Amino acid sequence: MSTDKMSNFTIRIEEDLKKRFVQVAKANDSDASKEVRKFIKRYLAENSQLVMK
Repeated sequence: MSTDKMSNFTIRIEEDLKKRFVQVAKANDSDASKEVRKFIKRYLAENSQLVMK
């Protein structure tokens, strides 16, 4: 993990969806937070060119 300041990101999802996500992440020797961070980084890498500067 980088030395950047960390921040919380609260989202609302169905309880069953969260439970299944946590279980699958754990089964893959990971955790939900790590997988969400990976998704956000990948999403930004693929879509940052859409942001107008």
